[in-house]
Amino acid sequence: MRKASALLIALGLAITLGACATGDGGTPNTDGSGQVIPTPDPALIPPAAPEGLRQVDAKMFSDGFGDYIFKVGDGPTWCSISPEQGFVLCEHNEAAATYPTIPIPTTCDYSYGYQVRLWAEKPATGNIAEFPCMGGSYADATTANALASGEQIKVAPFNCYVDDITARCENGTGQYIALGPAVWALGN
Repeated sequence: MRKASALLIALGLAITLGACATGDGGTPNTDGSGQVIPTPDPALIPPAAPEGLRQVDAKMFSDGFGDYIFKVGDGPTWCSISPEQGFVLCEHNEAAATYPTIPIPTTCDYSYGYQVRLWAEKPATGNIAEFPCMGGSYADATTANALASGEQIKVAPFNCYVDDITARCENGTGQYIALGPAVWALGN
């Protein structure tokens, strides 16, 4: 009986641990913890901006303090373009995300995996496209205008467009971020 119980426990443990695997291997976390970031379905990531997008006037999205903020279509995501600080940040709250949870690095005591940031140039540390460790929202988008699906906004050196309820933003050298409730992407 002890052998049977041990065998059942081992089998249950193997099934449980197997269910934690990402199947596609995922992407190693950059904090050295050995955690694996689940890889999003590439079919959900909007491609580079297609021809025929409607260009909007960036002034409609100005916050009056040098940043440009837009809601992503009718979805829960919003983006802030900060040309003076040299980045664009897209975000939504944890409840909006339907993609697998991103493991929090051991170096982060705040929210992680619900914001993606794209720098205009390579920062002194980190990657051009990254998940920042953030202690709250970067911007209040409650009064921001929506950038509709098929529209794009250009604020040098960034170009952002909306595909349904997902945003994709690129810098001047082609690196990109994408964020929507079902998908994220970091294109370094």
